[in-house]
Amino acid sequence: TTEASSTPSTMWAESYAVAEAKFFRRMAKQAPRDTSHLQCLQLCAGILAGTGFSTYTLKTVAMHLLNNIPLARWRRREFLLQLQDIMGYLRSCLEEKRLNHFFFGNENVPEDIVLPPAFRSAEPLNLFQCLVQDPAAHTKALCEFEELQGRLTKLLFYG
Repeated sequence: TTEASSTPSTMWAESYAVAEAKFFRRMAKQAPRDTSHLQCLQLCAGILAGTGFSTYTLKTVAMHLLNNIPLARWRRREFLLQLQDIMGYLRSCLEEKRLNHFFFGNENVPEDIVLPPAFRSAEPLNLFQCLVQDPAAHTKALCEFEELQGRLTKLLFYG
């Protein structure tokens, strides 16, 4: 029977994949045709290799910016400004040792993205809490950010 083969201690990890997909779909529908937010995200994700930054961190930064910067500013002709916004936001989060989870504790998540009601009203969840607790990790993250910044500059100028 099905009941006999299940393991009572099985735990499912919390996932926001559906909500993230809905968010990016919503942005794509609302954005002008010549937007480049996904290209910015892809370019930045490509330079993360060998650093302590995850694509999830980068995606979280991008979602916060997409939710707060008018979509008209995400046009292709503004590509360098968008990259600058992403890197600037990441730098400020590192300096403050605070990057809030996009969905948990964020009252500004678009209403059409359905989440449990307690998520919006909860205390924001700091994804950089480890930097608060470990000064060496914070120093390392700042150094890795400088490395990312250098990689991005090289990529943009030299290909």
